[in-house]
Amino acid sequence: MKKILIGGCIFIFISIGCSPSTPTAFTPTTEPTTVPTPIVENPPPCWGPDLIYHTQSQQMLLINCVADPSKETPLTIWGWDGTQWQRVTEDGPPGRILGGAAYDEKRNVLVLYGGRPVELEKCSPATWEWDGQSWAQKDGPPPTACDHVKMVYDAASGESLLFSGLDESENPVNETWSWNGEEWRLLSETGPESRGHFGFVYDPSHEQTLLYGGYTSTVTDDFWVWKDGAWQELDFPGPGKLSHFGMVYDTDANALYIFGGATRGSTFSSLTDKTWILSGGSWRELVPASAPSERGSPAMGYDPMRKRIVLYGGFDPSGNDLDDTWEWDGGQWDCLVNCK
Repeated sequence: MKKILIGGCIFIFISIGCSPSTPTAFTPTTEPTTVPTPIVENPPPCWGPDLIYHTQSQQMLLINCVADPSKETPLTIWGWDGTQWQRVTEDGPPGRILGGAAYDEKRNVLVLYGGRPVELEKCSPATWEWDGQSWAQKDGPPPTACDHVKMVYDAASGESLLFSGLDESENPVNETWSWNGEEWRLLSETGPESRGHFGFVYDPSHEQTLLYGGYTSTVTDDFWVWKDGAWQELDFPGPGKLSHFGMVYDTDANALYIFGGATRGSTFSSLTDKTWILSGGSWRELVPASAPSERGSPAMGYDPMRKRIVLYGGFDPSGNDLDDTWEWDGGQWDCLVNCK
């Protein structure tokens, strides 16, 4: 495994926490744009949604939050400004679970792919984009997998990256694809094993995508990095075997965070409320005075304008969906909505 010594830190292909220069403050690349008139409204209880910072409107967007996966409903987007939730739009394609979503910063569009419009039906291999005003379905051959997929925006390539999942017949697929707004391209058929409920985030400081844990045939703890068009497994001991957790990269702190998740295949009975950070070249568990309760599949995203990690929802050990909103300021968790 390639090691590089820089600034007193041994870099093992990735270099989290050992940036050669002080991160610069976030500056929006575009002027705010007008979005549909929002309606003040809290999202419903849900698990497994995506929480993405939207540069155009300068707020966090919650997508794929489905209140009742047993029936088809229109996809709704909620916005979080640090104080309240607002329903931004509900005129999209059918709502879905277990799909992928990413914000393409270069083209200023939200990309949505795959997922199950109804929980017990086959996944939908459809690609949609939202430009802040309206949704449009995109043409072209889709990736092989469309269920249990995850996406990030890869700023280095200027394209959205997709990994893993199951195909329409629920066969495992461990392919890596990219979307440039016009077509999907297969990048790799090797690397991590096919899985679901894993962590998948982009690290802009080092222009790489990080993958941790998830569920294959069992809960796993492998750690991978995608950089320069290839996967590399890392020998980097972490929080242990986890699936159904939240994971986010804090670009200002140059740190990777994980919260919650399940440690065994019996998901409900093994949920945790632990907060982990990878910074300065090592993992450590944080013990804040208060924290969100034990849960699986919460949404987590980073707001670079307010320098806060936002956490929403998930499911509790009894299998109930949650609707509380929390923020992490770098030292403590604060509950802001539906605190119990």
